[in-house]
Amino acid sequence: MKCIIIDDENHTLTQIAELISLTPGISHEKSFDNAIDALTYLHVLKHVDIVFLDIEMPQIHGIEAARLLRPYCDFLVLITAHTDYGVQSFEIGADGYLLKPVSEVKFIRQIQRLLQGGSGKPVSRNPDGFLLVKGGSKHKYLSIPLDQVLYIKSLSNYIQIFLTYGQHISYHTLKHVEESLRDRTEFLRINRSEIISFNYVKQVDGYQIVLRNEKKFIVSRSYKNQFDYFLRNRLPGPGVR
Repeated sequence: MKCIIIDDENHTLTQIAELISLTPGISHEKSFDNAIDALTYLHVLKHVDIVFLDIEMPQIHGIEAARLLRPYCDFLVLITAHTDYGVQSFEIGADGYLLKPVSEVKFIRQIQRLLQGGSGKPVSRNPDGFLLVKGGSKHKYLSIPLDQVLYIKSLSNYIQIFLTYGQHISYHTLKHVEESLRDRTEFLRINRSEIISFNYVKQVDGYQIVLRNEKKFIVSRSYKNQFDYFLRNRLPGPGVR
């Protein structure tokens, strides 16, 4: 998994980069001493797997920066010398919370939890007819019937699930929902923020998709090859092998 580090202290940037180099499964892409430069970088790159983010920083405070950075990453790990940001880290959906100075053992354990699913993978893969998602409280879960899902939209650090009978909002990343739907052939991600169900597609015109309720979607450039393959493999005939 590709990582970036954001911290205004050079010695922390160096330390986390060294810890990344010692940890299997992740690689260090770039470091930043402020959140603004990181946001500019991610606006172009569009996606990175893990963001390690300091909290006490000038210009943009880490908690505020986290809300801006969340759409660009799968996992957000806060790094701080302070212990009093636990509640706020939960509210913004942080996937990890490391205290400075960060020990090698704690760092590796944090990465193992992310790689294995842990706190960063709240939705498990489910080939059945439902998707289990978090509800509005800590111990509340909702069972979403997949045959009633029109589309799923990513909004910052949560998702909005649109159904034939209404909609639900839940904190999950779109990537994890996509993984949980991997065994379902009717769902396709068409851009960075939307997954649609072809059970409710009325027509496709080039890279524009129209659902039966006349809702329109556009396939983004980076998803066009995947979209073309999906269509060709479902047309009558030999398809793609």
